[in-house]
Amino acid sequence: MTEHEELPPDEPLMGDEQSDDPLAAALRERDEWKEIALRHLADLENAKRRFREREQDLTAFAAERMIVKMLPVLDDLHAAAESAKQTGSLDALRDGIEMIYHKAMRVFEEAGVRTIESDPGHPFDVDVHEALMHTPSEHPEGHVVQTVQRGYFLHDKVIRHAKVVTSAGSGEQA
Repeated sequence: MTEHEELPPDEPLMGDEQSDDPLAAALRERDEWKEIALRHLADLENAKRRFREREQDLTAFAAERMIVKMLPVLDDLHAAAESAKQTGSLDALRDGIEMIYHKAMRVFEEAGVRTIESDPGHPFDVDVHEALMHTPSEHPEGHVVQTVQRGYFLHDKVIRHAKVVTSAGSGEQA
């Protein structure tokens, strides 16, 4: 073999003092593994960053879809307010608001939102109701007397508990 011929990468060069030194070989191997680990760590960090960016994009676009669906409801509210200014008819305003409410509820229902049952007489359920007050009433104890604020599910998850007043019973002594 001449001086200008290339040796396979696994074969040490003759006269290379470090190639015979096991410590030097171990240090080189350590450095190679360290470099590989650092590259993989950088790849992992880049993947995490891309994932976070993708998650932010998905959240923004999900909100955008809901907003676009709610724009007609907003337009209807604006039209109802303008109409009420011009006509002064409370009946027309009430009817318009009721139609807009139903339209908004359809949009929310299509997105998976449902109202939590909290009508008077409905049994109190700690999983979906929040009791603000406990008062005597004609309803049995532990039942809803009044809904202060409606609650909602998003699919099967409670996103807002219904705020209710619960019955303490009739208050009569037997």
